[in-house]
Amino acid sequence: MKKNLEIIDTLIDWPSWMNNHSFVVWRKPGEKKYKGFKASVEILHEGLLPEKEAFIFSPFNAAGKYPALVLYPKTVDSESTGFEKTFTSSVPNDLPDEKSTYCERVETLTRMMKEGSLHKCVLSRRIDNDGPDESLAPDLFIQLGNRYPDAFVSLVHIPGVYTWLGATPERLLKVEHQKAHTTALAATRRYEGVLPDISDWNVKEKEEQQLVTDYILKVLGDNHIDSIEYDGPRSMQAGNLVHLKTDIHFSIPPRFQILKLIKELHPTPAVCGLPKEEALKVIHSIEPYDREYYAGFMGPVSQDELELFVNLRCMRWVGGKPSLFVGGGITAASVPEQEWEETYFKAHTLLDVIEKLCNLAGKNQDAL
Repeated sequence: MKKNLEIIDTLIDWPSWMNNHSFVVWRKPGEKKYKGFKASVEILHEGLLPEKEAFIFSPFNAAGKYPALVLYPKTVDSESTGFEKTFTSSVPNDLPDEKSTYCERVETLTRMMKEGSLHKCVLSRRIDNDGPDESLAPDLFIQLGNRYPDAFVSLVHIPGVYTWLGATPERLLKVEHQKAHTTALAATRRYEGVLPDISDWNVKEKEEQQLVTDYILKVLGDNHIDSIEYDGPRSMQAGNLVHLKTDIHFSIPPRFQILKLIKELHPTPAVCGLPKEEALKVIHSIEPYDREYYAGFMGPVSQDELELFVNLRCMRWVGGKPSLFVGGGITAASVPEQEWEETYFKAHTLLDVIEKLCNLAGKNQDAL
């Protein structure tokens, strides 16, 4: 990056930007160094990728009311794009799901799968939180980075619009020159000190993971990619959880249509379902809220590299009010009570850090 850009290396002053500047900060899996910048925010129009170094922030539903955004490093002498004045995000007036309601939706989905062509559908829920204050987002970001070294940790802030924070374990796509890497990640258990052997996972969990792997391999095959190597499935720890994971590596030819591949990969069955179009229709009809940027994708791009992650284990503030987003893959073998518990475990990726930070700050918080 150019030297006249305000790049975050030491994280000395960036928390002071919260009230006055749009910015993005992130930390890649396995790395210690945080990166980020004050940002100029623009809408990323369909069919385009940034032509210069930037950070993409895209919603779950590309056809919905929330636009795909691109955040560019803001030069010292550049002016604001005015995005903050043209786009507002209102506080939701719907109520989050109670346990009984969520379990009823799981039962509806399992019945549909037994009677029809739907194989899997990801059902999510929003958890409205009484704390923490939005001003604590930078501290939460640092705590998440310390606690989850193998996650992609990110903070996107647009004053007067919203703040999004997350620590996701799921890579959507990495491309560097002609080498590419994606991940099939599905099935969830609590981590109990030892990674389970592949033989310890039950039929429903293995099926859920295989559906994601098969879908990705089919997309790659349909795009005439045949130099594919994959490793897995195997157990992978993600904080207090364990997932089944398969890493998929492949080569792409010069002038390959990366955007077309991203569009076909996202949303994967890990956050949507199968068949994809049918699952999307069911999600829009059965979930009582807009997912916004939850289960969308994000990440840094440049001329030489693109690395995108699915926005999971995340929360956002809008109008000063925080909410968490969690979900789980439903199949015909799903048990409603267990699916509810799975979302509870996933929520604690953030809730444990929130509770610790609020206690240190002398603030009480009632998460659930």
